[in-house]
Amino acid sequence: MGAILDYFSKDIHKLTHAERHVLYYIEANLDQSRRLSLTNMASINTVSTTTIVRMCHKLGLEGYSELKYFLRNFTFDALPEEQDTMERYEKDLHQVFTSLDIDYLDEVSLKMLHAKRIIIVAVGLSKTLGEYFSKRLMQMNTVSSYVYESHMIDLLPNWVNKDDFVVFISSSGETETLTKTADKVNHLDVPSLAITNTPDSALHSMTNDSISAHVQRVMFAGYDLSARSTLMMLIDVLFERYLRNALEQK
Repeated sequence: MGAILDYFSKDIHKLTHAERHVLYYIEANLDQSRRLSLTNMASINTVSTTTIVRMCHKLGLEGYSELKYFLRNFTFDALPEEQDTMERYEKDLHQVFTSLDIDYLDEVSLKMLHAKRIIIVAVGLSKTLGEYFSKRLMQMNTVSSYVYESHMIDLLPNWVNKDDFVVFISSSGETETLTKTADKVNHLDVPSLAITNTPDSALHSMTNDSISAHVQRVMFAGYDLSARSTLMMLIDVLFERYLRNALEQK
């Protein structure tokens, strides 16, 4: 995901197909987009000016003039403390392993074992991690569901119950589709877990349990290079504790 899309990621699901097309154009043509008038932007993308103004409002902007101001001042790069890639990853991984509490992971895994069904929720770049975790659980014949489509996530509070265990996977922990659903699940007293790269995220405050890495945010040349591999490591460690505890109870 590019820098512009990443910045507006929590609002992209609100956009229509035509509105997303405009945003994707801006992402791919940032320098040109900074100079285009509203009429020219509409003409290039074969949409109405009203479509672009609606897009701006859905993204939390007052209108096209504020979008132009944002684009002129948008900074592509957010470089980490460690410029060297290997040093950055080494520091991130060190943070993961020094912050994990095995006793706490065992508590979480026991809650998962006592659940009749485990539901994994993930969107965007985290979708593959949700599928990965789901397939891991399938290896043990665990009853689980993997939900990744926005409209199904919105409906999730209508069919979960207190015997379920819901796992939300998100790098930022701020994705609106997930936070809204997590809040509703929390009010239903359904056990839930957040797995993120951001310890102080909104998602953490809306789930019963949370496991997190503290990963440096890295934006370079319009791309989000922040590590996602740490999320897979958290999933792997949790799954191993789940497996060990399951075998001990047999």
